Amino acid sequence: MTDARDAVRDALALAALTRDGLAWAVVARAATLPPDPTATFAEQAGRGRILLWRGAGWMLAVGAAAEAAADGPGRHMAMAEAAASWQARCVVRAPDGPADLPCLIHALAFDDAPAGGAWSALAGARLVLPRRLWWRADDGHGWCIDAVAVRAGDEPEALVAQLDQGPGAMPLLPPAAWDAVAVDFVAQVEDAAALIRDGAMRKVVLARAVDVAVPGVDPSAVLRRLGASGDAETTFYAADLADGACFVGATPELLFAAEGTHVRTMALAGSCRRGADPAEDRALGQALFDSTKERKEHQLVVEHLVAVLRPRCRAFSLPPSPGLRVLPRLIHLQTQLAVELARADHVELLGALHPTPAVCGLPSATALSWVARHEHLRRGLYAGVLGWSTPSRCRFVVPLRGGVLRDGQARLFAGAGVVETSDPHAELAETEMKLQAMRQALAP
Repeated sequence: MTDARDAVRDALALAALTRDGLAWAVVARAATLPPDPTATFAEQAGRGRILLWRGAGWMLAVGAAAEAAADGPGRHMAMAEAAASWQARCVVRAPDGPADLPCLIHALAFDDAPAGGAWSALAGARLVLPRRLWWRADDGHGWCIDAVAVRAGDEPEALVAQLDQGPGAMPLLPPAAWDAVAVDFVAQVEDAAALIRDGAMRKVVLARAVDVAVPGVDPSAVLRRLGASGDAETTFYAADLADGACFVGATPELLFAAEGTHVRTMALAGSCRRGADPAEDRALGQALFDSTKERKEHQLVVEHLVAVLRPRCRAFSLPPSPGLRVLPRLIHLQTQLAVELARADHVELLGALHPTPAVCGLPSATALSWVARHEHLRRGLYAGVLGWSTPSRCRFVVPLRGGVLRDGQARLFAGAGVVETSDPHAELAETEMKLQAMRQALAP
């Protein structure tokens, strides 16, 4: 408990110097954590969980020592200001833990309006300093990291005990009725493609949702099935919502990861199904690579990444052509980029990159407006951002291939990119392919 007492003592001293008398004590201790986080995830039900899981590494954030939420066009700036303020006020004691705490969890809805419907009171952007964070690194090292708010004049021993106790139950809002999702997706694609041919947009990504009855479904079991699917490249995620629902899924798309000024990102757009055998896979992959429609859809995402990164980065070069990303059910076109930022402002870069044309369209403002008026779907965290940041590192993913689970019901999401040559029925078939991962994970 020495580290906890030292952190509390120094946080109390810092709180006394701040204008509002507030600071945070953060204490990390080594922990042995299993490669599969689903049992730990299940044990923390009802406490407000956000899980990010990739391969042998994962983070499970539970509860909030600090929380900020914002809607509207200024949400990225509000989150950046909150992150900087919290990091400056955290007193960290982590002799055996990561060197760059505190770790903050970020959740951004697809757009900046309050989500509503199946997403309850989800804000456009949410930032959390977890009350407790289990963190397992890829190399197997693990930590349990606790944080508490410290106010000038608080009793030190009570704060030390609070650090040891862990988070309590999350207060829940009354469940809201889910909005209807029945739309004519084929007609939407036809309308969008016609506008693109007329020059109103270059690309738009349309999403659809389907509702599935899943009596007795357990989000932990769904995560376990997703993890056992054999797709080592996929990031699995889950987030508790304020009305008792849970957003669960698996995504192939990394928005970006950074260590200091070094950033990795990707363009992932253009898809086809997997074949029945390696020979058919090769043929389908070659057809995807040769498709004018798919290559154009992919190139628009690459152009967006370059337009955002060029003024923020030192000189970098592009791969001459995309590669193929082969997943258990789908093959994607993928271009990977490694760049060096001129200034390591990760939260600013997050605001500049999201949403990419892989989930929205081009021009971004026009596509966002068209989606808001015509898609008739509340996307919430689907096609938004989930991730984490420390003062020197971050990793953000785009949540795809997922759904909201609540009271024996699931709402599943999938989308497809539309350009002027899109075949509406082929785009519908693509969304059906993308829904299969969750359909199978939800099967009893």
